[in-house]
Amino acid sequence: MLEESTYYLTVVGLGPGDPELVTMKGIRAIQAADLIFTPRTRPDEASRALRIAQPWIDSARQQVVPLTIPMERDPALATAAYQETASEILERLQAHPHTPVRAVYLLLGDPLLYGTFTNLRNALLHAEPGLAVTIIPGVTSFAATAAQVALPLSSGNDRVAILPAPEDAHELRALFTTFNTLILMKVGRHLPAIIATLSDLNLLDQAVYAERIGMPEERVVRDLASLRDYEAPYLSLLIVRRTRESVS
Repeated sequence: MLEESTYYLTVVGLGPGDPELVTMKGIRAIQAADLIFTPRTRPDEASRALRIAQPWIDSARQQVVPLTIPMERDPALATAAYQETASEILERLQAHPHTPVRAVYLLLGDPLLYGTFTNLRNALLHAEPGLAVTIIPGVTSFAATAAQVALPLSSGNDRVAILPAPEDAHELRALFTTFNTLILMKVGRHLPAIIATLSDLNLLDQAVYAERIGMPEERVVRDLASLRDYEAPYLSLLIVRRTRESVS
């Protein structure tokens, strides 16, 4: 059991990848931390979060703790992975020689939008209900993409939907009967099917594709027809903003 007001965990959303998009509040939390937790999906994988936050980390004073959280499709395996990670975090907090202990958990984007911390937070609070957790929001990848191409996400009473990328044409068409803008996350292998659907709906010229936005290898494409056979990475998205006359 952790002592009240002795251990503090701050979750810092680092934004899409550009260090200049990290908030001042996030930077201050990183600089004040004793422990810095950086998630990764494989033990041999370099942490993107650590790369972004590196300018504000003092390796002589702060301890960086990599956490391996595999991407498990099986719910039971995923739950076990988060429980194991939660246990490691709590053990690290308790083992730290000084109190109070201030720790940060770094992750890309915003912590509460398709982030690994949502499930991890549940595991942490189940194991230690008294743990003080603070969340600092981050710039989302779709907000950074929209800003880069000057694409309004909504206007007036427009409706916006954010969801994992569907590949079914009927589902996509149905969504456009309700929403003016679709933000499709985790596009990846679904890209060819989505492009075909957008072509059928005459929406190719009203969409923008982005991958690894804010990172050195970022790519932003308005000509979606050129991506029909492209194998998109996991960190990719599509923003489709239709005109009111586009889909019937």
